[in-house]
Amino acid sequence: MNKTNIIPLFASNLVVNEVDSKFNTININDINFKNSGTKDQSSEISDSLYVINDYPELGIEIIKIFQQYTVDVLKLKNQFTISTSWFTKMKPRDTCRFHRHHNSFYSGLYYFDDYKANSGNICFLDPLTTFNSFLILPDNQQDSNIHNSKEWEVQPQKNMLIFFPSYLEHSILHNTSKKPRYSLAFNFVPMGEYGTCDSTYNTEWFKS
Repeated sequence: MNKTNIIPLFASNLVVNEVDSKFNTININDINFKNSGTKDQSSEISDSLYVINDYPELGIEIIKIFQQYTVDVLKLKNQFTISTSWFTKMKPRDTCRFHRHHNSFYSGLYYFDDYKANSGNICFLDPLTTFNSFLILPDNQQDSNIHNSKEWEVQPQKNMLIFFPSYLEHSILHNTSKKPRYSLAFNFVPMGEYGTCDSTYNTEWFKS
């Protein structure tokens, strides 16, 4: 019998890493939250969209880990920086609808708190579903894998760091625990020159 070789073409990589606990200096009591202002979404976000500025060492470490991924895996020479960053708060029974992040290359989350198994997983949607007219699923849920799943969940763990392409739609499932669920979210954008020919762009062009 011939051996089948499976090549996962054009993968939307979900990158999972861990931040050293020494960088975790976040104090929930120092954060001011407000309603997200998004329809059908009960979660809250921080007043500031640049919270990483208050934790410079943490920000440097997150960028360093992401930059290592872009060099080792994506083989990119560009430098990247965090554009927007904010805290999220999911109170018990809160949920966050599916959405994606615009004006960013990759997005990420840092889970700095303690979590329960039912605090609310992050759930990703397969972006290729819209190109397929057939919906065929495995008979048993335990047979789901990265080749046949239409959704993929990740359970938060303390000091877990995840990155994903910003075009991936994702949601936070219901927090059915008895305590709020906190996370730090952020977006990455490239710096310097990228693109080619008449699609070239350089962030230095617009510096005052």
